[in-house]
Order: sequence, then C-alpha cells, then structure tokens
Amino acid sequence: MFINFIYLAKSTKKTMLTLTLVCAITFLLVCSGTFFPYSSNPANPKPKRVFLQHVTRTFHDLEGNAVKRDSGIWINGFDYTGMSHITPHIPEINDSIRAHCEENAPLCGFPWYLPVHFLIRKNWYLPAPEVSPRNPAHFQLISKEQTPWDSIKLTFEATGPSHMSFYVRAHKGSTLSQWSLGNGTPVTSKGGDYFVFYSHGLQASAWQFWIEVQVSEEHPEGMVTVAIAAHYLSGEDKRSPQLDALKERFPDWTFPSAWVCTYDLFVF
Repeated sequence: MFINFIYLAKSTKKTMLTLTLVCAITFLLVCSGTFFPYSSNPANPKPKRVFLQHVTRTFHDLEGNAVKRDSGIWINGFDYTGMSHITPHIPEINDSIRAHCEENAPLCGFPWYLPVHFLIRKNWYLPAPEVSPRNPAHFQLISKEQTPWDSIKLTFEATGPSHMSFYVRAHKGSTLSQWSLGNGTPVTSKGGDYFVFYSHGLQASAWQFWIEVQVSEEHPEGMVTVAIAAHYLSGEDKRSPQLDALKERFPDWTFPSAWVCTYDLFVF
C-alpha cells in the first residue's frame, strides 16, 4: 500500500524527499532525547526494566576439571534501547563489556532465569568479585547406565535455593530421547537447547531427575553438556556489596531487579 501511494502521488521525487525528511527529523528527535521513552512520574510511570545478576560461573570439562571460572554482574535491558540511556549515568556499562556467547554452552553459558535469550540480542558483563552464598548449590551425577534399548540414562541430584534453572545441549550424534520431567518428552527452546525451570518451597528434599541420551555416533568431547544456575531471590544470599552499589547508581526512571546466582557447567 505504501509503494502504491508513492506511485499515485503527482511527484514521486517530492514525495520521497518529504518522507525522508520526516524520518530524519523523527530520528534526530529520538536520539536527542526529545522523545524520551521513560518516566518516573507516579501518575504515569514508564520505567526501564533491567536485570542485574551477580554471578560466578564455573565450566568443567569431560574429566570433571574446572577449566574456566569467572565472575561479574550480568546485565540485561528488556527493550530496544539497550544501555544507551544508562551509559551516561554509569559510564562503565558500555559496549566494551558486551557479553560474549560461549559457543559450546547451552544458552551461551549465562544464567537465564527464563528462556528469552532469543529476544535479547545484547547484554553486558561487568567484571566483579566472586559471590559466596551461605547456601551454595550442589549438583552431581548419581548414576550413568545403559538401558535395554541402547540409550544412556544419566541421573542427577541438585540442591540449592528455591529457584534453579537447568540447561541441556545434546552434542552432534546424540539426541535427548526422554527425561523424568513434565510429560517425559523433552522439548527444546528456540535455538535447539533445552531449558528447565525448577522451584520449591521450604525444607525441600534434594531434586533428583534423569535424562536419556540416544547416541548414534560417539565423539571424544562427550555426548551432552548440562548446566545449572542457582538463583538467590531472597534473604542475605540475594545481595552482594557490588550489586547493591551498582543498583543504587541507576536513575529513578529505571526498575532494576537484582540478585546473586551461580552457574556450573558439566560435560558427560
């Protein structure tokens, strides 16, 4: 319809120039802040939503050795402006600390609280000291067995805070055939990895579950990569001095949600 409108106009050249001018003026007004999209006005609040996760990540190889460990505050902005309006207030949050995807890890190796990774193209990772929750999460392989139908059954046990996320990526030549979660049929999130959200109340027993992997072709790098993130959303474990200090620097038209988490990755 837009193209037809241009052709119906008496002067195509004049119409194109007018449309270009309107677009240019709109772009300049947006960039200059005239059309600022946020507000802290209680009568008409328009906050910018930001997630701040102070995380320590540990990556293990097939032998169980820790091959990488880092810590930082992982930052996600849930709209199209990213951190462009935040950087003037907090200069260290800029494109020099853009988070890099861990290509061999499910969901890029970060502790996603929900599987919305495909909606957010940019995030930031500000270096920070390690976190040390008083109630650390524990994850272990309980058993590994071959089934009569020639799949490998891996049984895991996890303990930790009331909210945890579990991630799985099947390697080349392997498929996740079934698991003890939900209706028993694994369903991938967008991108091909698997995401499981787990929560419990007070005094919960250890979380035990299993996955079955069908291996059609063995590879030296293993058959599956799994990771678990522990999200500390309440109590003293939720906070860290660095997280509190950064949160206080955000302007009043933002709504930063902040918590501590840990991320551990394993290969089997």
